[in-house]
Amino acid sequence: MKKRGFTLIELVMVIVIIGILAAIAIPKFIDLRNDAKQAACDSNIGTVRAALASYYAKAAVKGDAVFPDLGSTTFATGYFASEEIPTCPFTGATYTWNTTTGNVASHAHY
Repeated sequence: MKKRGFTLIELVMVIVIIGILAAIAIPKFIDLRNDAKQAACDSNIGTVRAALASYYAKAAVKGDAVFPDLGSTTFATGYFASEEIPTCPFTGATYTWNTTTGNVASHAHY
């Protein structure tokens, strides 16, 4: 009768190869996750800029061309689907903008 199965050496070699592949794949996965968060952050900035432009245009038609304050609940509920100003996916920080110029500012990601 012939014995079937793997030797201990073969099993150790498979475990070593899987370990090497995991050591390569995990950092790549983390980089992809950070890239996705950065893309989401950039998208949020674009959303805030578009909402500000829309708010400003609507205010200009009424004769009161000003940018809204951050605390304006009318701006948040009227111009965002979630009825909240988006936050950064990295830290949860809110975006800021200059109420005079309308420039949207973000923070640095590390």
